[in-house]
Amino acid sequence: MGLNINRSDFAKNVLVLFSGTFISQIVPFLILPVLQKFYYSPSDFGILVVFVTFSELFANISSLKLEFGIVLQKRLKDAVNLMYGAVRILIITTIVSLVVVLVFKRQIADFFKTPEIENLLFLAPFYILFFSLNNVMSYWNNRKSAFKIISISKIVQTSSAEFSKLLIGIFNFSSGLIIGRIIGFALSSIFYVNRFIKSDLKSLKLLNSNVSKKVVRNNTDFIFYTTPSVFISSLINFVYINLFLYFFGNEVVGVLGVSSTYISAAYGVISVSFSQVFYSKINSFKTKKALLDIYIKFAKRLFLFSSIPLIFIYIIPTSIVTSLLGEKWGELLPIARIMVIWLSFWFVSSSLSFIYMRLGKQKVMLFYDFLHLAVILIGFFGAKMIDPSFISVLWGFTIAKASFYIFIIFLTIRFIKNCDESRL
Repeated sequence: MGLNINRSDFAKNVLVLFSGTFISQIVPFLILPVLQKFYYSPSDFGILVVFVTFSELFANISSLKLEFGIVLQKRLKDAVNLMYGAVRILIITTIVSLVVVLVFKRQIADFFKTPEIENLLFLAPFYILFFSLNNVMSYWNNRKSAFKIISISKIVQTSSAEFSKLLIGIFNFSSGLIIGRIIGFALSSIFYVNRFIKSDLKSLKLLNSNVSKKVVRNNTDFIFYTTPSVFISSLINFVYINLFLYFFGNEVVGVLGVSSTYISAAYGVISVSFSQVFYSKINSFKTKKALLDIYIKFAKRLFLFSSIPLIFIYIIPTSIVTSLLGEKWGELLPIARIMVIWLSFWFVSSSLSFIYMRLGKQKVMLFYDFLHLAVILIGFFGAKMIDPSFISVLWGFTIAKASFYIFIIFLTIRFIKNCDESRL
């Protein structure tokens, strides 16, 4: 089963999402340097990274990944009842997170060795709620192939977030980075809900408690396998941020976070756009040859694209960055030049990662997620034993991450070749 990327609905849908994602990422690229130069220090960005890393431990699993199942439902009745189940679980998770931060905020701040975050942790439940609601509504619109709506939501989210950070920064509130990020997700959620009310409100007539329970039970693979896998991925981010925080300090984490933001934004323009349409498309493929062909075809093209930001970062003179942002950001480019290596492989692997659900490999991937955690710990501490300097450790971490993603890409090809075609 071939795919003409120039004329197919797949290409058109990717282009629609790409356009929205591209516009949405232009705003951060324009505003982030202003935020860095005039309003927020590396330490402020470090606090943001710590807050987001903690919040996303909850946020990424708050709906038990049932939103992935919404795309797969053939009947509208099942889709709307699964969405209802996901939202109910999300509300429960948000309440649990509120209790956790209210009871343990001092201990959490002490754990991160970041006392400034203690009085900001009450914002975490809002982050979790709006971040996760965005995900649920995004996959609802994915099922409808309403990619234009998804694109607009991304523009709403990033534009409102970045301008809020700028406005709050003008008033000299260092917490503006966190508050602005939450405002972005909140306004995007409001946009989604408003669109749902206008076009899909009648579907709520199909809600039924028994049907909701049944359709959730029919999608338990997402609960028992995908959710732990996503949690481990969040835990990996949590662990590596805390390792760099513990050994090298808050400012280093801030520069790491900003470096990752710039690079991820460049790759995310394609990755986010591609992966959602890819997930929708591969569900129609019934042979492993078709799946293998599309996987290899797009892996090659994504590798080609990944080289563009990598080359660009290496040809930018360091003097330009320091003259634009100031000496306090002098380490930004050297760090970004290391980070971009593993992020380029992450970009290819993550863009195609929905293939595991199509192959029913959620359970198997749990093992490899644990392996991922072990690999980065070996890379981090192995490099630290050889040379305890920050750059040495960052190289060890980067080599470990890049090696893992290369391994996973080739492993996926093997999965496809050996899959049971009768179950596709």
